[in-house]
Amino acid sequence: MKKVIIICSVFLSTVVFAQKKQRITFTKGKLIEVALLSVKKGKESQFYQKYFSQVMPVAIPHGAKPIASFATTRQVIGNNPAQVVVFFEWASLEEKRKFEKKPAFLKLRNIRDNALNYLVQGYFQVEQTKTVEIQDNKVYDFAALWVDNANASKLSQYFKAVMPEASKPNIGYKPITTLVSAGAKDQNWHPSLIAFAEWQGGSNALDRLEKTKAFKENVHLREAATPYKEVFHLKPLIQ
Repeated sequence: MKKVIIICSVFLSTVVFAQKKQRITFTKGKLIEVALLSVKKGKESQFYQKYFSQVMPVAIPHGAKPIASFATTRQVIGNNPAQVVVFFEWASLEEKRKFEKKPAFLKLRNIRDNALNYLVQGYFQVEQTKTVEIQDNKVYDFAALWVDNANASKLSQYFKAVMPEASKPNIGYKPITTLVSAGAKDQNWHPSLIAFAEWQGGSNALDRLEKTKAFKENVHLREAATPYKEVFHLKPLIQ
């Protein structure tokens, strides 16, 4: 019996040790770039090591700082082919544009583009600074929403009606932050906002929510307010 207890303790310690954590911050007043991308098979080192090791010294003078990277684990709504979602901070949109015009970056861009199957980028901001701890065994919700201004109020009505059910422990939808479009005209991916949250109830929590009366009776409000959306479940990529 003692031997069994020791084995179980070692196993649990190994599981806990395997769980990686990272504190991340979304900062008010900064430009937050969100990049959705897919790396070509066999080109991982070209993108993550060769490109990033050379581009960061060029980007840092413009306030560049990685926030967090995530792997997409489930495509909930939409047909966006992205396999990775990256949050990146810049000092401002003006500094980002200065960086993009630098000859040093233009030389490196071919290395990046050659390594990717897919890349779109959008620019956002947050209304208040938020720091949160993410963990690689948790499920995160990434909802990019294109809002119809004529029906925008219906999105608030939807959340007001559904959140009491969504926040119950067996579902555990916990909002982290909302990223609002920075209004940049040179972006190539431009949802009105991104709702970033955690599913504390696990990978099947959304399925349980969709079976509830509150969701079924109010989902039409969400659909009217957001005629197009791209929604993923994410897993943090923590070194």
